[in-house]
Amino acid sequence: MQFRKGGKIMNRFNLFLAVFSLMFPDLINGQAWQIAWNKQFGNNKMDYFTDVVEDINGGFAVLGSTLPAGHKSYEFWLLRFNENGDTIWTKTLGTDFDDFPKKIIQDADGGYLILGMSKDSDSEKVILIKTNTDGVEKWRKTFEDENFYIGQDIVSDGENGFLLVGSKSPVKEKPNRWLAKIDDNGKVPWEKSYSGDQMGLCKAVKRLPVGGYVIAGQVQMPGKKLCDSWITRLDKNCEPIWSSQISSTDVKSWPECVCCSPDSFLMMVGWQGSCMNDINSADPIFDFDLSLTRIDKNGKIVWTKNIKREGSEGGNSVAIRPDGKFVIAGIKQTSFLGKIGPWLLVVDSNGKEISENVIQLHCLNDQAAKVINCKDGGIVVVGPGIQDVSNIRSNGWIIKFSSF
Repeated sequence: MQFRKGGKIMNRFNLFLAVFSLMFPDLINGQAWQIAWNKQFGNNKMDYFTDVVEDINGGFAVLGSTLPAGHKSYEFWLLRFNENGDTIWTKTLGTDFDDFPKKIIQDADGGYLILGMSKDSDSEKVILIKTNTDGVEKWRKTFEDENFYIGQDIVSDGENGFLLVGSKSPVKEKPNRWLAKIDDNGKVPWEKSYSGDQMGLCKAVKRLPVGGYVIAGQVQMPGKKLCDSWITRLDKNCEPIWSSQISSTDVKSWPECVCCSPDSFLMMVGWQGSCMNDINSADPIFDFDLSLTRIDKNGKIVWTKNIKREGSEGGNSVAIRPDGKFVIAGIKQTSFLGKIGPWLLVVDSNGKEISENVIQLHCLNDQAAKVINCKDGGIVVVGPGIQDVSNIRSNGWIIKFSSF
């Protein structure tokens, strides 16, 4: 994720803030948030975590990426922790190319399904890997043909299958929103694309407690550098019930996550950026804000809110608490002598800010990639999110908060 795309000046500024945060950690860490445990993993190369689930067999399963000893490319990294954060086992799975992990879900049989992308210098493909409860591979499915694919999110359909979302198009620069049904053997019974004048990408999918799904994504007119957020509700057969588009002028907007509250209202979390120079230039510079949108069960926009600070902020994940509040995970990057790093923000159902915590940096572009609720009432957060292979150093981390 790029914030203010300003070249060397902004990179040096980020480096200063990283050093500053390490020198003065008390100015960075929130004091009211109680940490139960905090684990950091990695070697002397780049390692990172992107997703986490609370395991039905106890503890947590985490998805990441690592460069195993003797290997030339990064592989998917699957780790299992107990309730105290102790490592039970780790596995690496992947291809002959660099593998970028996106999502992990757990099936009813206790096994795991990994969604990611595999890239080399000439191609990019979506890959699904199904494992058993010990992380041993059972099957894999790749999407690679004359089309260009991106896989963004996946969810269980509750009936021994899955729904995958992302984009598919014969022209890489003109993606179409795409969803595909995957059965428990990795077969594809059907797939659908949203074509038309708008280009688009499905970013997140959630299966609703009342049945059916909600999908959030971004849409864009061909040739335009701005994009809008889009959300649709589907029935159990993935037929549309309603769709809404959140349009803005001179803003680049997209969602990263959506969740459903007990009243069937939706919260969509993402990014919204205003261009600070000529939008039609070769390198437009955006100042991003955290974007929140509350939507009722019929698709009506209840309210939208941007959490704006001096610098750039954004949201990657959201979890709804038993009391109706929302915990948002992302990144906060403020100005000189400010705070920079993985960011947790608590808001109520009206978007009112309750509390926040900026976690001490471990590397540049360190973000809170995913936050989940725990059955004991706490939350677990992982990071630093997907890193570019040119990043020479990063560590995967997981933090359990007992209260906040």
